[in-house]
Amino acid sequence: MNLRQLEIFYAVMKCGTISGAAKQLHVSQPNVTRVLAHTEQQQGFALFERVKGRLIPTREAHLLLPEAEKIYQQLGQFRNLTNKIKAGEKHLTIGAPPILSATLLAPVIAQICKNSDYTIEVSTGNQDELCDALLKHQLDLAICFGNDAPNALVQKTLVTAEMTVILPHNHEAPETVSLNELLSNQSGLIALDNRDPLGLQLHQAIHTLAPDYHPQVTVRNYSAAAELVAQGLGSAVVDPWTATQYQHRVNSARLDPAIDISVSLLYAEHYPMSIAAKWFVGQLEQGL
Repeated sequence: MNLRQLEIFYAVMKCGTISGAAKQLHVSQPNVTRVLAHTEQQQGFALFERVKGRLIPTREAHLLLPEAEKIYQQLGQFRNLTNKIKAGEKHLTIGAPPILSATLLAPVIAQICKNSDYTIEVSTGNQDELCDALLKHQLDLAICFGNDAPNALVQKTLVTAEMTVILPHNHEAPETVSLNELLSNQSGLIALDNRDPLGLQLHQAIHTLAPDYHPQVTVRNYSAAAELVAQGLGSAVVDPWTATQYQHRVNSARLDPAIDISVSLLYAEHYPMSIAAKWFVGQLEQGL
């Protein structure tokens, strides 16, 4: 299996569809289908079963996946290195959730690019996606919510804050709202997915007060929660940056008891930050 075949096999395994793999790799669907068929013919066994229009990985494909991931990780590291060399070590790849990319990173990146010849790539995603990209050397560093770093990643707290209550404009906006009030409110609370760092903190706080509480709507994206509040569906508890971004469309209040949150810098322990990355972090810290 050559690198191109490996790349397509890995993309199909991760995306689950030919169309998803083609979109990820920026190639046509027939191209993916053709390479996949040639790979199966060359290997002498099927990698996917076609069941009712869906691709189901075979046992053989699952056996190959761990080794494919190792090679793909090495390939990502190699690509990252060539990008850095090409840009004269003044190229940075940075990841962050959309809200932190728009609020914390954007002003710093704008200032750097106006006053230097650095080139910067920004990728957005949830914490799991960003941590995975760091381990595969697809990112130099990431800015995430929470202060827990997975194994092999180094964590440094950049800023601490409190989660903020947001309410529809047609609701009175008191200075402080208790979590009990939010849970007993007829309009309900739009919850955050507990796979998310802030969602997990909120879930734990809710469970302490009301173990049997089940929200009608749960989202993983903070902006999606704010958008639903703006539409009048209910209230939500989000990070203060999202609350500020939606300040003209929702009311906000402090939460009682407060839920403290943090924003952290993450990078791979076995892939220390470059001089350029350290300099960027210094610029970011000055701007906070």
